[in-house]
Amino acid sequence: MIAQRAAPLALVGATVAVSVSAILITEARTDAATVVWLRMALAVGLLAPWAAPQLRARMVGGSRRDAVLTAVAGLLLAAHFLTWTASLAYTSVAASVLLVSLHPLIVTPLGARLHGDAVSGRVIAGIVLALAGTVVTCAGAFTAGGNALGGDLLALAGGIALAGYLLIGRSRRRRSGVAAYSAAVYAVVSAAAVGVAAASGTLHAPSVRTLIACLGLAAVCTIGGHTVFNWTLRRLPASTVSLSFLGEPPLAALLAFLILGQRIGLATIVGGALILAGLGAAVSTWTEARLAAAPGGMRIRSPRG
Repeated sequence: MIAQRAAPLALVGATVAVSVSAILITEARTDAATVVWLRMALAVGLLAPWAAPQLRARMVGGSRRDAVLTAVAGLLLAAHFLTWTASLAYTSVAASVLLVSLHPLIVTPLGARLHGDAVSGRVIAGIVLALAGTVVTCAGAFTAGGNALGGDLLALAGGIALAGYLLIGRSRRRRSGVAAYSAAVYAVVSAAAVGVAAASGTLHAPSVRTLIACLGLAAVCTIGGHTVFNWTLRRLPASTVSLSFLGEPPLAALLAFLILGQRIGLATIVGGALILAGLGAAVSTWTEARLAAAPGGMRIRSPRG
């Protein structure tokens, strides 16, 4: 029960943690594939003390289906990171962020269909608010170019990949320990990124600066962010976890203002407020449903967690 009530707070903390990634990726000063494989490899190492006992206890799922789903989840997360990052070379940041942020539109109906996650009117309103906020944030920042369509498709592919990753995680986390599952997924991501780096000719030993930045990405953004998201997937609907990712852009802008002194535009402020309001509406719906349990163990209909 304590874990159930802590899930919304954990979701907020994870959203803040992943919002640091843009700053740390900038500080790494290297190519995308190197950042991905190194941060994930370091995350596996940091998780090892907790993952090893769970793996010995077969808490990652012992069936062939579980192994395949875990591998697919890792490949989808790798595809999300790599396609989204690659899209920025061809299309505007605004278009990329907007298209990659469409994953709640995929996760919400499929989460209800595949996992029985209840979707209330307030959750739908929250999704609409958050997506509207994303549009406002990106408004006026679009640029067009000869390769813009290719970049847009890469960003859209990144959003679809993230949706698939979250939906698989919702299923797998019901049968797996969070450390074991996360470490297995991150190992697949790291291996996939190494393959991409080798194929593209960018595989190289990282500098000390890159290593330090990726260690921060592993500890704060990957373990404090994505691993906590994996923990909440056992307790919250996939649609709510998906929606929380939309909180990253405005929070990243706020952190860039506080840490780097970067100016925040009016569109970012208004859009960020809409996104956070939408996230708050979705999370509060789930929280109220849990706290409205009737005496004697009877509960109102709520999203299964």
